[in-house]
This record gives sequence, C-alpha cells and structure tokens, in this order.
Amino acid sequence: MAHIEAQKVQLHRILPDFVLPSLQGKQVSVKNYKQRANLVVVYLDLNSCPDCADYLQSFADNYSVYEGLETQILVVTPIPIAELQSRLGSKGLPFPVLSDESGEMRKSYMQTSPVENPVGAVFVADRYGELRAMMFGRSTADLPNQQSIMDWLSLIETECPECGPGDEAFQKAVGA
Repeated sequence: MAHIEAQKVQLHRILPDFVLPSLQGKQVSVKNYKQRANLVVVYLDLNSCPDCADYLQSFADNYSVYEGLETQILVVTPIPIAELQSRLGSKGLPFPVLSDESGEMRKSYMQTSPVENPVGAVFVADRYGELRAMMFGRSTADLPNQQSIMDWLSLIETECPECGPGDEAFQKAVGA
C-alpha cells in the first residue's frame, strides 16, 4: 500500500516522503536515501508518453555517472506492478522503478506544475532531502537531458565539499 506525505513539493524545502512498491519487490521510501545520497525522482507516465521508455533508458545508460555523483535514481510511474513486470522486468534497470497506481505521489508532487497535464517530471534533491530543482513536461523533449541533470548534481556536490566527489570525479561529471 502506498504512503504519501500530504504536502506539495516546493523548491528549497524537504522533499515529501512516499513509500511505494517497486518492480524489484520492495517498498521504497524517499527517507531510505536521506543523508546517504542525492536523489533524482523521475515521474514518467509510461502509458501516455511514447518517448518515455527511451528517456527511462537514458538514465540506465548513464547510471555509473550518477553513482559517481553520489546519486540514486527513483523512477515513478502510474502503472501497476504486474504490468511493470511484463513491460520492464526483463530490462534489468539498475535503479528502483516504483508503482504509483493510486496516483497519490502524482497528486502531491505534480500539483505545483506550471505545465498542464504533464506526462513527466524530474525532481533533484540533495542528500539532506532539500529539493533543488524540479522540471515538468508534456513530453520528454520538455524534460531536462542527462547532462543538465548531472550539472545540477555537480553543483550540489561542489556546495558540500566534505561529502562531494574528488576533483577527478567532478571533472569527469562536468566534461572538463
């Protein structure tokens, strides 16, 4: 059963917690990652967005870079777990894919969207849970590309020198 904190997301506030079932068979919470990793929460309506599967794959293709930036990816979709198993189960995605079948996470997180009926959104939070960026889109073309998300994370890491990556990892992340 899903548990969602009843509050809307706001920049520079703590990301509301949710507990959702994952494709991997576990219950996943935002709080599981607090003080351990930066967090990128990606909401994708895989039923309404033909390009969302490719966008999802781009996170998998770049996962090692995210790990180097001390970041965990959480992908949330409204699709029920059984259907997720048949659609994505064989892909071996390296991050949790969560089912928001009840729509509660979408309701809490998407209510601040300036975009009418977004099919996707990206939320970037630091390791302490502070929401640093949020972007919404009617299509994946409206969402940030991988480099833009990594740039946000690199900025976050440089603001926290005691917890950030070494110079070599930072240079690699920003393409220097």
